Amino acid sequence: MKSKDNAIIVAANNSRVILLVLAFFSAAFLTAHTLTDEGRKMVDLRLDNINIILAAISFFMLFLYASYNHMKYVLVLGIIVLGSSFLEYKNNIIIINGRIELAFLGIYMVIVLLTYFTLKSFFSDSIYNYVNKDLFIVLAVILIVAYFTVFQAVMKEPVILTGPYAYALEIIMLLIIPFFAGWYFNASVIQKNVFNMTVYLTALLYFTAMICYSIFYNGFDFRYLITAKILETLTFSIYIIAIPWSMLEIVRNKDVVIEKSEVLKNNLFMFFKSAEYNENITVFVNSKHEILYSNSKYKIFFNNYGKELEKDLSLYLKEKYEIIKYNMNYSSSIKVHLHENTHILDVDVVYIEQNDEEIFCITAKDITVIRAMQESLERSEYKYRSFFNLIPDYIYVYDIGKNRVMEANDMVYDEFRVLPGNVNENRSPDSQFMGMKFAELNDIGRKIESGEILKLDIMKIQDHKGNDIYVEPNFRLISFDQTKKQMLVFLRNVTSSVKLHELRIENEANIRQLYIARENEKLFNEFFANMSHELRTPINVILSALELMELSNFSPEKAGNYAQLIRHNSYRLIRIVSNILDITKVDSGFYKLHMTNGDVVSFAEDIVMSIVDYAENKGIRVIFDTEVEEHTMAFDPEALERSLLNLLSNAIKFTPQGGKILVNLSLDPEEGLVKIDVEDNGIGIPPENVNFIFDRFIQVNKSTTRDNEGTGIGLSIVKKLMNLMGGDCVVKSELNVGTTFTLILRDQLVDDEEDTSRDYYDKASKRVEIEFSDIKKGGSNHEAENHNTKNSADLPPLDPDGGEPSL
Repeated sequence: MKSKDNAIIVAANNSRVILLVLAFFSAAFLTAHTLTDEGRKMVDLRLDNINIILAAISFFMLFLYASYNHMKYVLVLGIIVLGSSFLEYKNNIIIINGRIELAFLGIYMVIVLLTYFTLKSFFSDSIYNYVNKDLFIVLAVILIVAYFTVFQAVMKEPVILTGPYAYALEIIMLLIIPFFAGWYFNASVIQKNVFNMTVYLTALLYFTAMICYSIFYNGFDFRYLITAKILETLTFSIYIIAIPWSMLEIVRNKDVVIEKSEVLKNNLFMFFKSAEYNENITVFVNSKHEILYSNSKYKIFFNNYGKELEKDLSLYLKEKYEIIKYNMNYSSSIKVHLHENTHILDVDVVYIEQNDEEIFCITAKDITVIRAMQESLERSEYKYRSFFNLIPDYIYVYDIGKNRVMEANDMVYDEFRVLPGNVNENRSPDSQFMGMKFAELNDIGRKIESGEILKLDIMKIQDHKGNDIYVEPNFRLISFDQTKKQMLVFLRNVTSSVKLHELRIENEANIRQLYIARENEKLFNEFFANMSHELRTPINVILSALELMELSNFSPEKAGNYAQLIRHNSYRLIRIVSNILDITKVDSGFYKLHMTNGDVVSFAEDIVMSIVDYAENKGIRVIFDTEVEEHTMAFDPEALERSLLNLLSNAIKFTPQGGKILVNLSLDPEEGLVKIDVEDNGIGIPPENVNFIFDRFIQVNKSTTRDNEGTGIGLSIVKKLMNLMGGDCVVKSELNVGTTFTLILRDQLVDDEEDTSRDYYDKASKRVEIEFSDIKKGGSNHEAENHNTKNSADLPPLDPDGGEPSL
């Protein structure tokens, strides 16, 4: 806020000066506009001699001002004003016309450097404060006088620098003048009085005058020439008015100072009175360490009633002199040896500069007893802190109601990157600290009883690296005042125990996976054994039939029977290979559906009627029932037929003679589904196998002497085909009662049908024979197979283990 106020004051002071310059320029330009008839007429306005006289008077005024105020650098300003008037009498010093006298340029740059170092030494808190300021002033005066006397008198033909770079150099030279004046005026240690404002104003007026001269020489507008001369005259004459005004201002300020001094005397009287009865040691000394004033406390403590400062304090002042002077005050603790005793003093020194004399105000307080108590407390705190930090868990003290963590141990600082200086900042109730909200901590603090230790369940937090840490929170009150309650929070690190438990669980999971892997391996071995049996049986039958055909010289009577046997077993091979290829396509995502709109009722009925002969051969009755006579929907004919045939084949295989199979088609309008139930009263499925019946390679009967052949992937294909069509296949079964498989289809239509009817129905005639290749068919259509059965003596005997013929 203070820096903002200073900026406002600086801006206001600069605005006043700039407004004055604009006012002078406007008045001068208006005068020139009138005298020169809008710049067209030349007016011989001779002001050079007047300028020298005015500059001499201004120099005299500046000399008086410098002498009265002991401001030696003002003499340099007076010499510059006077010298500039002589130079302007001969020629303009700095004008932007591309011509620079090299001798003047050199002396100008030296003066600029000296001016810079002089201002730096006066107004900057740096090493320049320790340099003799008078040296800069003397050098500046010598250089200015030398130039006026030597260069102007001796060098009759000056060397001139011209060219485009001369213009830029002239602009820089001209800008330096208001820059230094503005620096002087706006320096923080400078009082914004009339004199300082005048220095800034004359620099800006001279700068404006030179700009007007430059505009005239480049544009020949006589208004700018007259304006420049008027402003130049104001530059040399304004000190004649400003200096008396400044002196009057100084007199007024001194009257104010005198009035304040009376108040100061009264204040000093009260200060000395209070210092006498103050518990602190108070003493004033000069630069020679001579006592100007000391209170009774100092005299009694040091037993010193003389004029010299006590030795330990004197050594302290000499050692810290530069720091005290630079900072204007300094505080620290020192040890003082008195009467074979060592005392610790808390010393504060204030530096005062009074009429070029250095004065030091020293106040001290004996803190020997306090320091001893502090050291004892520090030792106790060190022991407490050491114990506090040795605990490998997380501990912190929480102030209930103030949302503040008062203290924490090193484990909290190290693993959660909490800065010690920020741990006790006020936070909102929603803020979190180590995984817990301050609102939760406040609730716990209000509920917990004094002397009670509250434990919570294990919770997971994260350190600054993002690692998971498991802790068991424990809480206990350590303050029982209702207005000030604090709680000790102890987070016991149980990460190792939790990790060990997780490893144990993971180990158990790995053991289970190993068991599952062994079971899968066993399952695959059984599948390959079964597959070899399934492939070897029809191949051996085919080979045996071919051998018998060769032995019978292909007699027409027996060739037909053997050909039918070969065809039947070839269908079995095609069925096995097709199942393996299709299950691989489905799993790999390469099986393509061909959805078409059709009457699902007649389609299902045709499929059921096509297998009646196979069921009747085993004495099984097949019944088809439906809720509707016809219903059009979208389905893949090949996938639906294959799924339904597979279920019917299984039903025939596992239904005993005299049983029945019921196929029922129903609609579920609410769910938008069509369901086809295939129900039998066969042997059923054991309850432990119902959940795995659709898994690949699973067979209920795994013995090598089972009644029906199969690879164990038929139901898996059915499940996957129904899922591809957006439906499902579910099963309900009761052992020795029967099984019901349900095909579930979505009741929907497709817009873009693919005509696959011709290709599908060309192949449909063989699908039933392929799917039912391991079931004997009744009726006249299969007389060859029946005939082969009746004349089984013509074939080699079957292998009792696998049902394969022995060659």
